[in-house]
Amino acid sequence: MGASPKRDRHTVPVRKKLRRILRMKVDTRDIRSASHVGRNFGAVTDEVEAGRTIVVVKNNRPVGVVAPVSVMEQIDVLDEREEDLRLLALALVRMSAAPEPVLHDWNDVAAEFGIDLTALGDADVEAEA
Repeated sequence: MGASPKRDRHTVPVRKKLRRILRMKVDTRDIRSASHVGRNFGAVTDEVEAGRTIVVVKNNRPVGVVAPVSVMEQIDVLDEREEDLRLLALALVRMSAAPEPVLHDWNDVAAEFGIDLTALGDADVEAEA
């Protein structure tokens, strides 16, 4: 039996991020063919540096995105918040399944999981910016 190809540990998260970006509303002026991007990469990176997100298409199908680093940072913040919510939901399920229900203070639960609730409020402002 042949060994299965080793997956790059960044492959799946990048694909998830790409899917999220592609679900964004895209201005048709921000769509470029793969051949155009290849021939004019310098001009494309200048546009990206100016803040535009370019969707690259091949055979009329989106295959990639060239985006400013700030977009990836925003996606990373959203990924962290999604994981925080997943952990809080798990805590709530476990608390409700306890044999003798015990009420816990929201701040205590967040502190136990290492989540700073004030930082989450700040992340809302950063994500919207």
